[in-house]
Amino acid sequence: MEVFVVEGTEATRHVATTEETTDERKHRLVEDSVRYVWRHGVSTDSTRRAQGPIAVRASGVQVEDIDGNVYLDALAGGSAAATLGHGREDVADRVASQIRTMQWVSLRTFINEPSIELAKRIAEVAPGDLTTSFFVCDGSEAVESATQLVKSYHRQRGNPGKTKFLYRKTGYHGTTLVGASASSSSEFRTWFAPLAPGFVELDACYTYRRPSGMTEEEYGEACAQAIEDEILRQGPETVAGILAEAIPAALVLTPPPNYLRRLREICDKYDILWIDDEVFIGVGRTGTYFGSEHYGVVPDVITVSKGITGGYVPLGAAIASQRVMDVLIADGGTGQAKVSGHTYSAHPVACAAGLAVLDAIRDEKLVDNVRDQGEWLLAQLRAWGRTNPHVGDVRGKGFLIGIELVRDKETREPFPAEWGVGGKVSKAGMRNLFMCRATGDVVTLFPALVATHDDVRAMFDGVTKAIEEALGELPE
Repeated sequence: MEVFVVEGTEATRHVATTEETTDERKHRLVEDSVRYVWRHGVSTDSTRRAQGPIAVRASGVQVEDIDGNVYLDALAGGSAAATLGHGREDVADRVASQIRTMQWVSLRTFINEPSIELAKRIAEVAPGDLTTSFFVCDGSEAVESATQLVKSYHRQRGNPGKTKFLYRKTGYHGTTLVGASASSSSEFRTWFAPLAPGFVELDACYTYRRPSGMTEEEYGEACAQAIEDEILRQGPETVAGILAEAIPAALVLTPPPNYLRRLREICDKYDILWIDDEVFIGVGRTGTYFGSEHYGVVPDVITVSKGITGGYVPLGAAIASQRVMDVLIADGGTGQAKVSGHTYSAHPVACAAGLAVLDAIRDEKLVDNVRDQGEWLLAQLRAWGRTNPHVGDVRGKGFLIGIELVRDKETREPFPAEWGVGGKVSKAGMRNLFMCRATGDVVTLFPALVATHDDVRAMFDGVTKAIEEALGELPE
């Protein structure tokens, strides 16, 4: 550790005889984080200090903190981005090679080879005619770009009055003004007000909470009909698009099979574009490359981010269908439709990371691994849940799994919100060196795609232990 010593009027540098201890380092980092690092969702010094340990290294599906504790990571880094796990030398080498070759040039001046190759590879695995990638830096920007694509599409077709967007409760579409405007979060709607105009809220398709006596298919039809009814209420000539995740990730709301098919039909009927926000679930997480594939439907635009580079370098993309692109470039470029550019659009290093990730997913058959291991984990959790009086529902696809906890399993009565049951589960997991997450009282798992059978067995043990421990702390 270096220190400065003043001798007369001159400061000279000396090397201290003792190294900084772990406790000193930890104290320094915590103090510096409170002063210099703003963390999402926390505000005061006291709450910021309580927001978890300090991570110092990670490998595979494990994360180590500054005290040497090693956590089993069932969250792909915490927000589903580390889809190849941690410490992949193949990705690191690809990134380092690209940095040494050419770290960045502006897309306004040059097209770069990694972006061309990555866009081509995405088109090869995307469903239907989704062919053209608009590369940005993250998922929030991808959603923003998608809404610009949709508005440009309608303006190019001579329908500039189609500017409204429908979105659903419980959905999440990022933290830009567009993302906040397409959110039912009271925090977003308060702190970011005034919001962007023209965003219209719909109920979520929440199958577990469907009305008594209604089948899943009947419920799916009713939810889709509610979308059409709202379009007619707003006026189809004013509605540009709908922001709808194929599987809303926060609560893992797997829809009835007929719901998205009807959504597709309604969008076609009224010339409305469907933006399938797959920032969280895209690129393999559900056991297919994209979640919409489970339902045999093709969106007009898909947004991706987290999984495309495995968390190694930030990157996002809005992937547009050929049908949309044919409209956007119909005039040959003389008055070409506008979508905002970004300084780091199609960043060569990020695109190189994306190519390495797609290579690994293909070569290691990771989509198959997710499907097989995810089915096993879901089956085990459902069998365990049938014996637990507070496990109301276990649902998911592949490595996107939700466990909904309830006060009364028969009536589906939720726990009082003030009990914070889901949060207690997350904290119990961390105490036991296991990373899981909760939105309300839905406990979620989204492991790295590389998780082995031994890994998912350990994750089953970790989440069931955390749930049982948290439930044991509740009042009678």
